[in-house]
Amino acid sequence: MQDETSGSRRGRAWSEVEDEQLVSGVIEGLDLVQLAERHGRSPAAIRARVDLSVPQDGVLVDDPLQWLRARLAREPSYPWRSVAAARRHQEQLARRGVSGAHDLPAESLAGRTADVLAEWESITGHALRPERREVFLARQVVWELAATDEADRRAAARRLWDKAGTLLLDDWLLECVCPGAAHVTSDWDLIDARDPDVVLVLRELVAAAVGELPEPRDRDILGHRLGLHDQTAHTLEATAEVIGVSRERVRQLQTKAIRRLVRNPAPASRRLREVLGQLSCVDRDGPGAEPPAAERLLDLSDVLLPSLIPRQAIPLLARLAGADKVRAENLAAEASTTRALRHEEARRETVRQGRIERSTRRWAALAAQVDWFGAPRPAPPQSELETFREEENLARGRFGTWHCPKLDRPVSYESETELQVIQLLSFASQVTYYQEQPLAISYVYEGRQRTYYPDLLAATADGGCVLIEVKPVYEMAMAINAAKYRAAAEFCRRRGWGLVATDGYRTRRLLENREVDPRLDSALSLALAAGQELSWPQVRAAAGVLPLGTLDLSALILRQEWEWRSRPFRLRAHPPGEPLDPGATLAVAAPERHRAAALVETGVQPIVLPSPKDIEAARSPAGGWSRQQLAGWGVPWPPPRGWKERLIARWKAQ
Repeated sequence: MQDETSGSRRGRAWSEVEDEQLVSGVIEGLDLVQLAERHGRSPAAIRARVDLSVPQDGVLVDDPLQWLRARLAREPSYPWRSVAAARRHQEQLARRGVSGAHDLPAESLAGRTADVLAEWESITGHALRPERREVFLARQVVWELAATDEADRRAAARRLWDKAGTLLLDDWLLECVCPGAAHVTSDWDLIDARDPDVVLVLRELVAAAVGELPEPRDRDILGHRLGLHDQTAHTLEATAEVIGVSRERVRQLQTKAIRRLVRNPAPASRRLREVLGQLSCVDRDGPGAEPPAAERLLDLSDVLLPSLIPRQAIPLLARLAGADKVRAENLAAEASTTRALRHEEARRETVRQGRIERSTRRWAALAAQVDWFGAPRPAPPQSELETFREEENLARGRFGTWHCPKLDRPVSYESETELQVIQLLSFASQVTYYQEQPLAISYVYEGRQRTYYPDLLAATADGGCVLIEVKPVYEMAMAINAAKYRAAAEFCRRRGWGLVATDGYRTRRLLENREVDPRLDSALSLALAAGQELSWPQVRAAAGVLPLGTLDLSALILRQEWEWRSRPFRLRAHPPGEPLDPGATLAVAAPERHRAAALVETGVQPIVLPSPKDIEAARSPAGGWSRQQLAGWGVPWPPPRGWKERLIARWKAQ
């Protein structure tokens, strides 16, 4: 009978009463076998349970039973219950992939839960009764909040309270992980308009959700396939080559990772599924579901996963939105049809005079924002231009094509934003012809030689040539895009071409000249001066209650020459006196045929560097220098900080 009772208790969850009895037995001096007999469990289970009461503070404990007995004899008030609870929560955080889950000692983590309670009471103005305090401290989310950075946690709590007048624990934790995600809107009109604030939060939410996956391999696979960490989306073959497995194995690992992401209970993953379900309308039809789910998913894929082709991005977003595998594949097929219909509608639009008039007005507005370097020079003849793009990517269907009536041929594009600019050039009367990816520019970024393909080259009716870089306005300040722009500016300066970075409506120059609250500038500058690098939560914490728009942040980054990387967000100040691109070189990638013959520098006058005396003599009556004068010295517009000192140093070195 005793054996049957003991067997029935094996594998049962431990209760608080059993824990009390176990510690009493430890104090009595019972060994593992005696304790196992008393509780009807195995010696290994007894040892594992006692081990939870030993804090993991870097000291290796061979015998947790003897350690706990000695600690209780020396310190009867030792909080073994709190330490055991902290150890259990640390294990749960580690299984969910929370970084640094084991870095904080269990005793300290247990004490920090009281800090979370104190912060909650201080901000909300409520004081909990003793019995309610115990319930509050026992919640899993409180332990997760205790493991976060204290400054980030307080700033997140203040933002939530000021915005909504409530401080829910789940929203509090989510705000610490991904600022802005707790109250990100599900208004479809903002997604349709590509609102930069909403897009930035949603993209960071995707990166945060992937980062919450417990398995490092799952995070690595999805990071390569979705194009996270400032990289383009990898094909199955490219991912297999990086990881060192077969293509089919990568596909299997990706399927498992997506399944775990769909089921992950972590805060960012839950919020991502909730927002995608509301935005995509995959679970409802009729009123409120216009446009249909397939069209919504098509636009969401362009917003959230721009470097991933729709037929791969849409099933993933549909699964996260709550659709099963079959429904996700059906929605992807519907979206492909919708995409084809959109292109057909755009083709029919070419015969409408109204579109030509609108495009002409839009190009006139963009032309006023073009940066010119020296006297304008003409574009290469149209017959000598062709696309600088890898043919194997075209064969795999990575890019789309659209039939241009002006060129009377299909034109390739890499994003919906680029397609809109291509259609603008096709209908604008000021543009005589254009070429997609017409050349290659070599530049150095992060110490590595890279090749950059500008999106478009446009020849205008007045004899000018404009190089066009198509980027969403909120991406223009990213470090890699800033490096590309500097390389393109130097390239255009040597040829007398114009340069503009645009999303079809807004330009980089408008972003640089945007007015920003000086208090925000000061707050972020101080935060960057205190640390080498800021994450997205740290940026929001530094801003505090000040409004922080994505365009304001991008304008500050360009103005102050900070370095910004996204997915995940990283911001750091550029070290003073250090060149933006050390060792950077600039050249046209030489093709095997004559395709770039017209791009070779011929007849370009060398830049004559001015002496310090010449620079001072060229000042205007207002005390500055004209754009034309700076262009003659090879200084871009607007002139970067420290241009005069660098120009004088080059003059002295020659």
